[in-house]
Amino acid sequence: MIAKISGKLLEKLPTSIIVQTGGIGFEILVSSRTYEKLPDVGKEVFLDIYTHVREEELKLVGFLNLKEKELFLKLLNVSGISIKIALSAFSIYGEDELTRIIVSREVDLVRRVPGIGKKLAERIILELREKLAEGEIGSGRAVFFEEDKKVLELRQALKTLGYSSREIDKAIQKITVEDIKNKKIEEVLKIALRGV
Repeated sequence: MIAKISGKLLEKLPTSIIVQTGGIGFEILVSSRTYEKLPDVGKEVFLDIYTHVREEELKLVGFLNLKEKELFLKLLNVSGISIKIALSAFSIYGEDELTRIIVSREVDLVRRVPGIGKKLAERIILELREKLAEGEIGSGRAVFFEEDKKVLELRQALKTLGYSSREIDKAIQKITVEDIKNKKIEEVLKIALRGV
């Protein structure tokens, strides 16, 4: 099982690359986001690898970090998700953004990934939401997962004001659970706006 590869980048396409190591050139599938962050051809590259083995099929998928690979593997465990669909998800969203979307149960944003319809989007959220939420809490990051309508209202209000998902996440990190529980939505919005 190949878990990591380091070597010279011989070829570079938006969907796959060839890395030479030990006299062998390995073809590795990548997302377009990974492709954009790769060094120039001829330079050294280091990737975390997922080795996909099925009967007569062997594919290598490359990631720039272990966190991205772990989320990719969680996605693959959902029935109906292929390597192609999972790579498309990573081409559209970074791992932090994809995690937030799943945890926040934003079905419409999950459906933007080619190959994912409404039912599959709902299955992804159902199967992964709690696992990803636990991971976020374990890493000590200030992300909100409560069912509380105030958080959803707050996100919607900030979206309406024209803030990006990244700015909204940053703003929400400034809010404490006590603020959410004890203050009116207007007051919470003011606190959030200070954090943008």
